[in-house]
Amino acid sequence: MRSWKTLKITQSEPFITTISMNRPERRNAISMEMVRELEECFAELASARDIRALILTGEGSAFSSGADLKERASFDPENTRRQRETGLRVVEQMETFPAPVIGMIHGPAIAGGFELALACDIRVASEKAVFALTEVRNVGSFPGLGGPVRLPKLVGRGRAAYIVLTGRRICAEDAFNFGLVDVLVPHGRLKDETLSIARDIASASPAGVSAAKKLIRQSNDLDIYSATALSRALRDPLDRTKDYAEGLRAWLEKRTPQFTGQ
Repeated sequence: MRSWKTLKITQSEPFITTISMNRPERRNAISMEMVRELEECFAELASARDIRALILTGEGSAFSSGADLKERASFDPENTRRQRETGLRVVEQMETFPAPVIGMIHGPAIAGGFELALACDIRVASEKAVFALTEVRNVGSFPGLGGPVRLPKLVGRGRAAYIVLTGRRICAEDAFNFGLVDVLVPHGRLKDETLSIARDIASASPAGVSAAKKLIRQSNDLDIYSATALSRALRDPLDRTKDYAEGLRAWLEKRTPQFTGQ
C-alpha cells in the first residue's frame, strides 16, 4: 500500500479497512490534493480481494468540514470545476465500491463532508456528530457533489429542502430521527459499534453482500417490475457459488459458515 499525504489507511481487522481523512489541523477540509487522493485510493482498494467492509472517517475532531475554502478562494472557475468533477467521481466510486462503505461520523460533517457521508451505505454517528449543507447560505451556490439528489431519497423532499435551503446545522439526534443517520451511539462507543457492524458484514458471503449492495442502490430508481428483474439477475448466479453450498452445509451441520468469496 502506497503512502498518502492527506489520508491514513489502516487494516482495522482482517477484511476490514479504514480510510481516515487526515488533515485534522484543517478539520479535514477537502483540498484538491485530498480529493485526488480519495479518487486514487478508492480505485486502488476496489481491486483488493481482502476487503469486505470499508470504513470512512476523519482524524481529529471533525469528520470533514467540506471544501477547503481558503484554497478554493485562489481557484479560477476551471479549477473549481475540476475539483467538483473529481469529487463527483469519488462519491460514485463509493456507491459502486464492491464492499459496503460505512461512515463513522464522530464530529461535524459539513458541506462536502456531509455529501461524502451521504454516499456511504451505512452511516454510524456519535452523539457529537453535526450535519449541515451550508453552500446556499455561505458561498452562494448549492451542494455540488450530489447532496440535493441523494438527500431526498433518505429523508424525503421536505426535510431535504429544509436542510439544503436553510443551511442549518442538524444535531445527531435529529439526523437519526430524520433517517439520515442509521445508527446513533454514545461518543465513546462509536468505534466499537462501527467495527461490530463491519465484522458482521465481513463474516458474510462477499458475493452475496456485494450483490445485495448493488440491488439496494440501483433498485431505488427503478419501478417494482424492473427492480424485481434486477433482483433475479443478481440472485440466480449466487446459487452456483461455493459460498452458497458452504452456507447450506453449515446450516445442516449446525456450525458457522466460513465464506471464501468463491
